[in-house]
Amino acid sequence: MPSETTAAQTSGSAYGEDALPFRDLQAERPEQFEIVGGAVLLKGSRCRSSGSLAFPARRVCLDTGATDMEPVLFGPRGSLYSFSTVHVSSSRPTPYSIGYVDFDNGVRVLAQVENPTGAALGCDTAVELRAEGDRWFVVPVDGKEKAQ
Repeated sequence: MPSETTAAQTSGSAYGEDALPFRDLQAERPEQFEIVGGAVLLKGSRCRSSGSLAFPARRVCLDTGATDMEPVLFGPRGSLYSFSTVHVSSSRPTPYSIGYVDFDNGVRVLAQVENPTGAALGCDTAVELRAEGDRWFVVPVDGKEKAQ
């Protein structure tokens, strides 16, 4: 027989302050990227005790619950792990592509994939971070192209 849910359980007041990662969920989104030497880098975090990586940056480790997070930058290059092109959307113009990108230091991030040249996308396609205004995205690059 299932137990009844108490108000303390649903409000979070039954748990210690450090047990709830709600501080990560901010009304204002902090900057998710920075530009260093012309390269766009994503701002993430790494847990000192477990080595777990996260993007966007977190205060609490997703694997262990530890609070020993340190800032780390990801990018600018990675490879497309998987992707999809969306053809129907009620909230934005179509088609557009999204994909999981594996960055060199081990984090996997869901990203908008822009393809201005129309190059064929595929798994393991080399991509590079770019930014326009306050948004970031990835574009396919060939191995010989220099990072901008």
